[in-house]
Amino acid sequence: MPSRILMISTNRETAPQPVAPLGAAWVAEALRLAGFQVRFLDLCFERNPIVAVEAALTEFAPDGIALSVRNLDNCNLLTPKSYLPEVRELVRVMKARSEARVLIGGAGVSILPHPVLKYLELDYAVVGEGERAAVEFFSARDADAVARVPGVVCRRGAPQERCVPAQGCRDDFVMPRLHGWVDARMYLAREPVLPVQGKRGCAQRCLYCTYRQIEGESWRVRDPRAVVDEIVEAMRQTPTREFEFVDSIFNEPEGYLELLLEEVLRRGVKARFCASSLSPKGLTEAQLRLMERAGMRSLVITPESAAGATLAALQKGFDEDDVNRAAELLGRSRLRVLWCFLIGGPQEDEETLGQTVAFLNRHVGKKDGAFITTGIRIYPGTGLHRLALGEGAVQVDDDLLMPSFYFSPKLTPERARALLDRGVRHGRCIHLTDTQAPVLGALRRIGTAIGLPTPFWRYAGYAKGALGGWRRQGGVPARRQ
Repeated sequence: MPSRILMISTNRETAPQPVAPLGAAWVAEALRLAGFQVRFLDLCFERNPIVAVEAALTEFAPDGIALSVRNLDNCNLLTPKSYLPEVRELVRVMKARSEARVLIGGAGVSILPHPVLKYLELDYAVVGEGERAAVEFFSARDADAVARVPGVVCRRGAPQERCVPAQGCRDDFVMPRLHGWVDARMYLAREPVLPVQGKRGCAQRCLYCTYRQIEGESWRVRDPRAVVDEIVEAMRQTPTREFEFVDSIFNEPEGYLELLLEEVLRRGVKARFCASSLSPKGLTEAQLRLMERAGMRSLVITPESAAGATLAALQKGFDEDDVNRAAELLGRSRLRVLWCFLIGGPQEDEETLGQTVAFLNRHVGKKDGAFITTGIRIYPGTGLHRLALGEGAVQVDDDLLMPSFYFSPKLTPERARALLDRGVRHGRCIHLTDTQAPVLGALRRIGTAIGLPTPFWRYAGYAKGALGGWRRQGGVPARRQ
């Protein structure tokens, strides 16, 4: 039975900002608590990841290797990039230098486990969360026992079999101790914020989303006291005083954000908070007041469109009235808001895009911003995949491992960008492709060094000149056909 486990976080993407590997830290902590000796290798800031992996294999001599893959690609229609070729090179080095048992997991793997295993020439992947599955996998004595671990799929299994995501019980969440596994200072130097997750799963049925495949189809919440314990511990161990709630939807299920923020207030935690995904549905003024009192400074809200026809086609579960009502409430609050829109979804045409443009002009005030993504990444098992098959946008035999995108046949990406550029009357829109500019990383580090208030997207307007120069120098490559 393996006793020494090398956990490798393979994510090296730093745009729009580097993301600390919270999920991988959670699994590493579960393995440690189960009695394994664990070494954590975070490749995000390694200049030469191959050399780093070779050194870890030589020095640590692991019996087991846990590979974490956060994303398969950058989800960018205009400049698509797969991260898997780099992971495959790491796997080849591992196989050449070690006979350790290997388990691969992470959000990206959970979506396409069999194609990932085939591409990387690995045998086992975990679908869903890995804390319990990884412990059972590395505790198993032989191949037969390994194959029976809940949530683990084998490369020799049927490619189309549906694996139920591995889950834990609602009360068995461990504290991930992110700061104990990664060099938090490296992430805090880019933006002084650490992630916190209060719950998993999602009960919504958005047309394009994979959360249900990754985390399960129902909400599973952590005890608010444990979440606040994690925040307090991180404040003791790191210099950060700001945290981002990275739940799939911060204001669902009903009542949970109140319990969590009231616990923050009860404990007298002097920290700043932001939330990375808020739904317009059911948002109330009382919730916003509570957020302000608890130290919330900014929110990311994800309506994806301001047009009723597109919202209905995306199966968002709310309509344009809900979006406008939320905008009015947020406009009267002190909270800074980043509005996220997906351009080119089903039923998108010039009229629906015009409604979103009108919304951007009317509701994205001076304290706010908007993040614009062109096209939607197609994943198997989603309603968007079925729609794309019906419209001929993808073929039945396409496993979607390499990025494929949906864009409304009623519009083109070029026309959509022209309508946005011409119609929006302010410079507070950030396009996904813009976040690839290297200059933004430098500006982010400077902002952290001189103590600029977060969130850094609030300075998007000031970065327009630098981004314009990057584009003129050919920073945006031609779209792949």
